[in-house]
Amino acid sequence: MEHISIATSSKCLLCDNKGLKSTGIYTDHFLSGEQFTILKCEECELLMTHPMPELSKLSGYYASENYISHSNKRSDLFGMVYQMVRRFTHGRKYKLLTRFSSGQTILDIGCATGEFLKFCAAKGMTPTGIEPSEKARKIAESIHNLKVGDEHAIKELQSSSFDIITMWHVLEHVPDMNMRMGDIHRLLKDEGVAFIALPNHASHDAAYYKAFWAAWDVPRHLYHFNRKSFQSLATKHGFRVISIQPMVFDSYYVSLLSEKYKNGKSSLLKAAIRGFISNYKARFGKKEYSSLIYIIKKV
Repeated sequence: MEHISIATSSKCLLCDNKGLKSTGIYTDHFLSGEQFTILKCEECELLMTHPMPELSKLSGYYASENYISHSNKRSDLFGMVYQMVRRFTHGRKYKLLTRFSSGQTILDIGCATGEFLKFCAAKGMTPTGIEPSEKARKIAESIHNLKVGDEHAIKELQSSSFDIITMWHVLEHVPDMNMRMGDIHRLLKDEGVAFIALPNHASHDAAYYKAFWAAWDVPRHLYHFNRKSFQSLATKHGFRVISIQPMVFDSYYVSLLSEKYKNGKSSLLKAAIRGFISNYKARFGKKEYSSLIYIIKKV
């Protein structure tokens, strides 16, 4: 399929710079097979998928039983690995929250089927969720008895009402990232803390798999961050980054998907080796982790 043409006069949606350059053509390996360009801002280093799907068509790129976070599918290799890692990381995420906040009210934006909020509720927190997928919301509400609203409900939430706001691999999916950062600033208490996890295109696994890196995930991932671009976004919206923490298990899962995209078949062994190498180079070398959690507070 021919790649989609780009408008070279596009400007950066973060810093308004017009110095954008194409980094290449990337395929939607997950669903449509369509090809997209990723543009790089030479000023703030934000990467943007281009063209971004129209809002009315965006949900169609998630319309698959294989989109695990919306369906809780466990029947294949990726589903089983995803579910196993997710259950294990709930405790690690909760421990991270309590390390930086003693608050009890938590808003999880993009909570999917609500497993993490359920875990937090069991620890005594008061949970609220936002999830655009109707299917995922119904699972969160009916199975986990959670209060979960759609995208529009975020505007109805009371200002300065949450001690903790989390977005676990969600911001890169949001069509208007600036509006969402404004929402977080409005909803967070003055001493509140937000935790925003994002794929990191400066990682070793991204460099190794190149266009086959699963975390490009075009066009569902509309934006692609590194440390500099997220720092710019945080500063723009009145936040300071107080800590950056790695998500060490992401390199293994991303490598598992990337192996499939690159070689046409899954390989747990190759994914394990590549994930280990990526984490090793992040810890002891010059590369970075596959995903990072940015912990931010209001200035």
